[in-house]
Amino acid sequence: MIRRFISRDSVALVGSIIGLSSVLPGWLTLKPSRIVAGTSLRLWQSSDWEGSTVILGLWLLCFVLSLLRGSKLSALMLGTAANLIIIVTFLLAGLVASNLLEGAAPSARVSLGAGIWMTLGGAYVVIFAARQRLPDSPLWRNLVSWAGLAALGVLLTIGWLGNLSILQEFSGREERFVQELLQHLFLFGSSVAAGTVLGILLGIRAARSTGAAGPIFFISNITQTIPSLALFGLLIAPLSALSFAFPVLREFGIRGVGVAPAIMALIVYSLLPVVRNTYVGFHQLDPGVIDAGRGMGMSRGNIFRKLEVPLAAPLILEGVRTAAVQSVGLTAVTALIGAGGLGWFIFQGLGQAAADLILLGAIPIIVLALLVDAVMRAIITLATPKGLGVGKQ
Repeated sequence: MIRRFISRDSVALVGSIIGLSSVLPGWLTLKPSRIVAGTSLRLWQSSDWEGSTVILGLWLLCFVLSLLRGSKLSALMLGTAANLIIIVTFLLAGLVASNLLEGAAPSARVSLGAGIWMTLGGAYVVIFAARQRLPDSPLWRNLVSWAGLAALGVLLTIGWLGNLSILQEFSGREERFVQELLQHLFLFGSSVAAGTVLGILLGIRAARSTGAAGPIFFISNITQTIPSLALFGLLIAPLSALSFAFPVLREFGIRGVGVAPAIMALIVYSLLPVVRNTYVGFHQLDPGVIDAGRGMGMSRGNIFRKLEVPLAAPLILEGVRTAAVQSVGLTAVTALIGAGGLGWFIFQGLGQAAADLILLGAIPIIVLALLVDAVMRAIITLATPKGLGVGKQ
């Protein structure tokens, strides 16, 4: 009888166990200053018993729901509970941070501890599992996916979390943050755009010519394995030589360090997924479809535009999605060669041993990668011809 209702969701179960384990390490850390180790406070020490009970109760609910049969209602309840955990966690963090800083020295800081990061990670895993159980409900899937982040955005807007150390780092560098964020968007956006155009052309060439496919994939595979710092180093010498030989190039930012080598390296890393998916997209087309187009009197150009491109587009866009998400993270490394971007905060934080400054650069990169992934998935769904399931994940 019990087995009729129990059908374990392993992913949600893992997320729930992570969340329940998050009560063991410290949730918040009270520090005398931004770079000095402080006192770690566990969940029951950093909040009153009501807040601790709510968090534990929600995690126990997630644990139970992860053991129930995968109905739509249980998936909605699971996703709702995980989003409530995110919301309550940040509500408690903002409230407790304000209380801890009352009467403290001006240099005192309150940082998020390992417990909060564990509970947020567990909640993300549970939300992912809930999404997978709602394949035919786009509205509920999106609600489950973004409700917690939307609430976090509201809390940030109203200043509820302003006493947390990471927000204090932001308030002191707000103008620089906006500048580096825009630079990050420019670097990864321009490189992915250029890499997409070049990758599609190379992929089509590889699909059309067996002789060209080997060299194209050999070069793109080799360049993908080169570590990013090594590739930046390899570009310094030739670009420096070019800028000295032709000084006019410096006016366009082409030199050994800076934006030019950063974009060139990111383009190189964007090529392989786009080339590979373009090749597969065109190579797997049913020859019967092409023959049918010819039989209808379609020209070679019309066959390419009206048959081949629409059918290959979902796979090509999957490659672009992979390249875009990958480039969001790789762009952080370009700060090492003076190109800017959100990586500037990461390396400044490493140099100053300021963990919250590192997070000021790392967290926006993670959020940006998730947003890019979501946007690309939506575009893939729209570009998928009716009857094909590619991109509808």
